[in-house]
Amino acid sequence: MHNPTTIASAGPRLGLASQPVYAALVQFPVVCFIGALLTDIAYYRSGNYMWNDFSAWLVSVGCIMAGLAGIAGLITWLHHRHVRALPLAGLHVAVLLAALVVAIFNAFVHSRDAYAVMPTGLILSGIVVALMLLATWLGWPRTHLRATYNPNDNGAA
Repeated sequence: MHNPTTIASAGPRLGLASQPVYAALVQFPVVCFIGALLTDIAYYRSGNYMWNDFSAWLVSVGCIMAGLAGIAGLITWLHHRHVRALPLAGLHVAVLLAALVVAIFNAFVHSRDAYAVMPTGLILSGIVVALMLLATWLGWPRTHLRATYNPNDNGAA
């Protein structure tokens, strides 16, 4: 039979991915930045301004959603000690922050005239996607590396 106290006391096992708000929000910038890379490639190959406009919008929306995911991640980071104790959590956060900084710079590059975007915009989009993939790998659940969870720990530092 379903016993809610057993499930609640089992404790989190996935680190940041176990937090539903962060886990839901972090997907949007990843998709936007990959889409921006693909539309940058399309613009580079075709020269059609439409693709540059798509890239600019995708990078901008990705930056906004990354900011919201960052706020949710920061709340999770500060509130849950087990998240801070994960071996690669700090590196995950640092890589995500680096990706956001490069993405914001990329948004400024994409706000220029379409002729001025290439090849800088394409290179920056590639760097952002590579950083996001690295951050995803660093944040992936590793049960053999997880920190010990104490169900009586309320997360206070």
